[in-house]
Amino acid sequence: MAISPNFIPRILVIDDEPFNLEFLEMVLRQHGYKVSLANNGKMGMKLAEDLQPDLILLDIMMPGETGFECATILRLSPETSEIPIIFLTALDDPKSSLKGFDAGAIDFITKPFEYREVLNRIRLHLRVARNDKLMMRYNSLILKDITPAHEESGQSLGKSSFTFPAEPKESASYLYESVTLPNKSESHLLLNFTAPKLDNETACIIRSALSLYSGPLYRPSETFRSIGVALIKHLKSKRQDSIKIDGIHVHIDRGTDSMTLVNAGSLPAILVASKGATTFIEPQSGTIGELGKGLLPCSSFEMKKGSRLFIYSREMLGPFKSSGEGIKQLQKTCEISAEENLEAACQAAGNALLKESSVPDGILIAIEA
Repeated sequence: MAISPNFIPRILVIDDEPFNLEFLEMVLRQHGYKVSLANNGKMGMKLAEDLQPDLILLDIMMPGETGFECATILRLSPETSEIPIIFLTALDDPKSSLKGFDAGAIDFITKPFEYREVLNRIRLHLRVARNDKLMMRYNSLILKDITPAHEESGQSLGKSSFTFPAEPKESASYLYESVTLPNKSESHLLLNFTAPKLDNETACIIRSALSLYSGPLYRPSETFRSIGVALIKHLKSKRQDSIKIDGIHVHIDRGTDSMTLVNAGSLPAILVASKGATTFIEPQSGTIGELGKGLLPCSSFEMKKGSRLFIYSREMLGPFKSSGEGIKQLQKTCEISAEENLEAACQAAGNALLKESSVPDGILIAIEA
């Protein structure tokens, strides 16, 4: 009796051009893949949820929902957040590429495409997706054995970042860590726990995951996703999976004057341009764990020299009647102190949030490009 392969991948093609659908279906079926087709975004998203394909080929320029919009919606659904997406596009400008990666794409294939390139890209990313799942399974077993190099001081990145208070106390409500990366890059992670039940064992798991999944191999959304998966698995093993966790992970690349930020259900980060104008970076998804093992959406921004980013834990807004009131006060202080040095601006922002309180319960982080 002949042996059959134990895995035949299913590819979902979403494209409004009949020729592209027919061509890709023919090529993929000839090479042994299962194929499903959709000629618009709405139909494609429904098929993605129903069929759970192993990979999606998604056209960007479609009437109705564009490929960018479809990818963002697919990333925000727990049922489809883990499915790899390759964009089919005639757009080859850097802004479109950046927008696509932020929406959750893993690759682009430029039209008109050559069938061998399509097959090679599909084969590559299916293997990567399978190996990624195996690697995450293996890494979850060794996390407790990893001892990351760790700077105790909140000022470990020199004059590029400061915290308020300057020496943050240990807290069961939040965890803040920073990572120095090559090529003038750095990342910052702030997690908030509700109820406040962060213990040393859980903190060690987070630090180990941050060390394991940081570096040039991982995009910010992949780093944050992997930390979340490890954290949720750990909390389930302790029967503490009812704890809600939100957070921000930000990657700053001074070599390219850019910043990529993932906000998973946290309060808005505040980006202050060198001239003092502010931008709120709102949550792009729900809290950690809501999307399963899928990639979290992210946003990329230009961050030229002198620009600043402020992130903060929920406890910093405790003295205010509402979060909105506290955020407005923080925005105002950030704008007023834009001409001051970063350390002074950080302390001014922190003091503005204290009001009558003498000791802050949370943390505020100021980062400068």
